[in-house]
Amino acid sequence: MNTSQYAFADRAHEQRRLASQAELFDPLTERVFRAAGLGNGMRVLDLGSGAGDVAMLAARLVGREGEVVGMERDPEAVASATARRHLRRCPGFGLPIKADHLLGNASPIKF
Repeated sequence: MNTSQYAFADRAHEQRRLASQAELFDPLTERVFRAAGLGNGMRVLDLGSGAGDVAMLAARLVGREGEVVGMERDPEAVASATARRHLRRCPGFGLPIKADHLLGNASPIKF
């Protein structure tokens, strides 16, 4: 990825900012996900996954029977999200969060 095209060229700072932002917005995001019906056993695709916070929140909601894949085009963000995922545990399960973070660009995908 060409960082000159990315609004936040200091990736490490941006990852920290996104993690802090997630702490603030996670309760609201969780309420929205639950209201939308996200729950145990579902499969989730998070395009533009960034630091992976939304994917990890979704992974907690889908539980052991579900699966989450986060796709991100910034290799440093993928590495950061993967490392952070291994440090987190699913509440009530004591297991690593089941979410994979993949390097990729979703822009060419036709929806």
